Amino acid sequence: MALSSPANAEAAADAAATGHEAWAIFSRMIAGMMIYGALGWLLGTWLGRSTTGFAVGVLLGLVLGLYMSVLRIQHLGSKPSPVLVVSGSQSWSARMTRARIERASEVINGE
Repeated sequence: MALSSPANAEAAADAAATGHEAWAIFSRMIAGMMIYGALGWLLGTWLGRSTTGFAVGVLLGLVLGLYMSVLRIQHLGSKPSPVLVVSGSQSWSARMTRARIERASEVINGE
């Protein structure tokens, strides 16, 4: 029987974030290859070398997707401060965001 502890809750949240981030990386790579491949094909067709333009576009999209993924992973390594100060005069959206953060911290802390 596994007991619920803050460490277990944090590990579960990290595992879920890792799974979502893996799909995001995959999506960035595929979308970059498709978008830049199409743009390369269009540019190549205009220049009379559609196959070369397509190949260069796909490679450029792959490199840019990988670069964006590396930047995102580096950003994930620096965890922001969990404290969010929201005054009563803030918008409904800001109050709901604060409520979500407080609820998440209660789950993580096991309260």
